[in-house]
Amino acid sequence: MKLFLIYIFYAYLAAAVQGLFFHGIKPDLVLVLVCFYSDMDRRAHYAAYGAMTGLLLDTASGFIIGPNILSKVIVAYLARTVRNNLFQWNIIISTSMIVIFSVVDILVTDACLETFSKISFVNRSWSVSVVGTVYTGIAAMILYPMFNRGKDRGLA
Repeated sequence: MKLFLIYIFYAYLAAAVQGLFFHGIKPDLVLVLVCFYSDMDRRAHYAAYGAMTGLLLDTASGFIIGPNILSKVIVAYLARTVRNNLFQWNIIISTSMIVIFSVVDILVTDACLETFSKISFVNRSWSVSVVGTVYTGIAAMILYPMFNRGKDRGLA
């Protein structure tokens, strides 16, 4: 439970850093934390953590509650499942998986917003999402040593 509360604090901090220091296209630091927490938690709290961080983002947006909750729970589940089924884990695999999970997060969030708010993303430029995903990957590489701390299984 202590780890859960520490990571909730990290999620609030990451959301604040995203809002204060990044304008326009920004990395999804909360998504990176969801992936790292899913790896660290040995019980089934990773889905609750994904839901809590998604709720944090949805309430901060002030629009519709639900799209980020659903996308972060899906990402938490996928991150835990992929991590448990791989024999080795290193910075390259971790960053690659977080980039893929970032794409999943964007697709789920956009699909929910388009379905429930009638906002169309058909004509939106994909360059915004691609650059955001690249920034998220860079953030994952930078934060990997801080959150992994010698847990690598296998050789790089």
